[in-house]
Amino acid sequence: MKKLVANKKNTVVRKVQDKTGPKKFKLLELMNNLTHSAYKAMRKDLPKLIGKCINTLDNYSYIPIDSNEDMPYHVALKIEKYFGIEPGSLSNLPI
Repeated sequence: MKKLVANKKNTVVRKVQDKTGPKKFKLLELMNNLTHSAYKAMRKDLPKLIGKCINTLDNYSYIPIDSNEDMPYHVALKIEKYFGIEPGSLSNLPI
């Protein structure tokens, strides 16, 4: 769901992604279950492992469940392997 941001004249300036609600991937849940030191290490190591920057990783974690946007399959496999979960269990989509 997108929120509209308006200026003082009530004209729409830009659309901002609403970061609440169900997510397409369990990435936030996995990250929040880490200890502080493990979280800091993950923020350093995981972007290098998947070959993306930390902002891209954050964007993947905030993809809404009803969005057409998706994470590349090879990136999802590397994330699942990093967290030690079964292949295919990163997705929150109903089967």
